Amino acid sequence: MRFQVGDKVKFLNTSGGGIISKIISPSLVNVMIEDGFEIPTMTTELVKVDPKGKAERMFDEDFGESRRSAVGSRQSSVSNQQPKEITQNSELKTQNSDLPDRQSPLGNYSFITKNSPGVYLAFVPHDQKWLVTGMVEIYLVNHTAMDVLYTFFLEGEKELTGKDYDVLFAGNKILIDTIDRDVLLKWSKGIVQLLFFSETPDKIFMPVNSEFDISPRRFNDENNYKASQFIEEKLLLVSLAQTAALSKVVTREESKMDEEALIRQRAREIKPATLIEKHQTGPREAVVDLHIGELLENFSHLTPHEILKHQMEYFVKCIESAADKNFRKVTFIHGVGNGVLKSAIIRKVQEYENAESHLASLEKFGVGAIDVTIKPIK
Repeated sequence: MRFQVGDKVKFLNTSGGGIISKIISPSLVNVMIEDGFEIPTMTTELVKVDPKGKAERMFDEDFGESRRSAVGSRQSSVSNQQPKEITQNSELKTQNSDLPDRQSPLGNYSFITKNSPGVYLAFVPHDQKWLVTGMVEIYLVNHTAMDVLYTFFLEGEKELTGKDYDVLFAGNKILIDTIDRDVLLKWSKGIVQLLFFSETPDKIFMPVNSEFDISPRRFNDENNYKASQFIEEKLLLVSLAQTAALSKVVTREESKMDEEALIRQRAREIKPATLIEKHQTGPREAVVDLHIGELLENFSHLTPHEILKHQMEYFVKCIESAADKNFRKVTFIHGVGNGVLKSAIIRKVQEYENAESHLASLEKFGVGAIDVTIKPIK
């Protein structure tokens, strides 16, 4: 039987049980018992106690009522280290006794890094000393002020496979699966569907179909596992949807507008995303990975000179797009390599009067990235 963190279990050979708090190996787990102690236990000595089904939870008659009562009774103060609306929702769901076992509140490691509000996919290695070995926990992270109904699919060579569906509360993360490293590549490509919900929304957002396609090389490079605001351990983080980029259906203000005025406003708002906006990670900031494997699917036929030429052409397009959209900083990941691409970037930046290059954060990117700051053109 396969177990996950958060599973309720009973002991086979003795009375009592608890909740699985850690997967040590496929055959050994930690079980947290009622008094808070963790007991290493062989999986053969455990039996899973099935919780209420996902569909049953989603359509429970009490859905919403318990949350509304929690809202009415909440009196505690809110930490000012996270966005207020996200922290409030996270605290509400934590206080709510109906919070599913496999969900847990996001941490607040804001002293490490900041992440823009949105929904993320996180790959967390169990072994934090050797990040490219051992088992991996896969989480869906909801860093928004809204609850999210999601479906999760993996894409194989010939078919899609449905892996999970549930309601993920605001400011929480949910464990999708714990897997062995040797099957990690099967989780590199898929589709996540997202539907956002709030009881008193100022905006209603369109559903999101987010496709992810992670280069296998990223899983095997320790430099790609970084600190985040959400989870204490280093992880590989993939953005699925940014709140700032969501398409809205209607706002309270728009509901008061006549149809003709609404059409005119929508026409002004519908604009295709520019190149730099596809790499946006925060307000007026972006991160662009210039590894050729991220820019081209097939590059085996290219010479080193042709690869460098393609990388620099993409760099120029991103810089010009960033300047046009008033971005202030773009981080370009060039890798360690032989330094040719890094030197070419530095020389190119010198051609722009309103741009400067600096070494990017060593903590976040190691020595393989450059920050390009762009000054507004007067």
